[in-house]
Amino acid sequence: MDNSTSAVAINSKTPLHGPGVYYLGLKGTRNQAIFQSVFEYDYAIQRLSHLEGCTLLAYTLFDDEIHCVLYTERDWPLVFDDIREAFVQLNHKLWDSTKPVLSEHGTILMVDEPAWLQDLVIHLHQLPVIRRLVADPSVYAWSSDQYYRSHTPPSWLDTGRMLNFLCETRHQRAQRYSAVMAQTDLIHIDLTHGTHPTYLALAREAFVEYHLRQTGVIATPRSPEELNRLKQDALKLVAERFDITVESLCDRLFRRQYQHLMPVVAWLLKQRDLCDETIAKLLGEEESSILLWRRGVNAEHSPQLLEKLTQLWQPQISVLQNAKTAEKIKSESSLIKANTTEVVSPDD
Repeated sequence: MDNSTSAVAINSKTPLHGPGVYYLGLKGTRNQAIFQSVFEYDYAIQRLSHLEGCTLLAYTLFDDEIHCVLYTERDWPLVFDDIREAFVQLNHKLWDSTKPVLSEHGTILMVDEPAWLQDLVIHLHQLPVIRRLVADPSVYAWSSDQYYRSHTPPSWLDTGRMLNFLCETRHQRAQRYSAVMAQTDLIHIDLTHGTHPTYLALAREAFVEYHLRQTGVIATPRSPEELNRLKQDALKLVAERFDITVESLCDRLFRRQYQHLMPVVAWLLKQRDLCDETIAKLLGEEESSILLWRRGVNAEHSPQLLEKLTQLWQPQISVLQNAKTAEKIKSESSLIKANTTEVVSPDD
């Protein structure tokens, strides 16, 4: 198993997916420094605040770490890849190097806003104090704390999302935030494992259950026999389409073929409403790999091929309706023919 496809640091808990508020903790590759000059910090803030489909809620940057809170309409692996690619481009432009800047592993936690967003933002702003870099968060230059204290925060930073939970009024929010920061003891949050016993999240149990229902992760239970049948059917369909055997398709020794075609199998299984965790168990892969596999299917395979596979694997409603209509017409025609034969029978 190639663990390089995993975007989440090795963890026994399961990541959550889909739109929502996430904490992202990113480190330099091989624990090396991310920032080598002052203006690279400014670049990082600019990129974090202009990610496609995302809104930046808070951040704190260190020489070798990026901590940020984002609301994203896209799934987080896409955002994670965009951030890594942005730093590769910057590194190439400044230092003429194509080496990755950010580690391919990071910490991703979904955030239960009403329960955790307020404490999380305060904790990120307190990190420079916790690490004894400064005596007060307000004097640390590379965090969003300064904008939460401002009466006119920049449009690219959504301070209101957190302040809605902190303040009961829309007036004098900056003063209220500053007062809370002055009075609040240092908050310590586990930014590696989160608070949920099963999933990577700063969240209550009810929040996670609701999110899973909303994103369709909780599917109708299927028996082991049915799951195995679906797996075998998907493998057979892909193998036949590419004129290879199922054994060859599943053979990891044919690495290039395996990495090219097995994502299609995962993609087909997802169309039958299987969650990534179940697909991962069926195929013997990591859950994070399944998500990345499915995401790359459209780039690796033509739309015509995927459309044909979809029709063979899960016919569209219109196709089924047409088939039922044809069957009905055929049945009615047979009945009419039978009745006609009965009327003109020589025996009458």
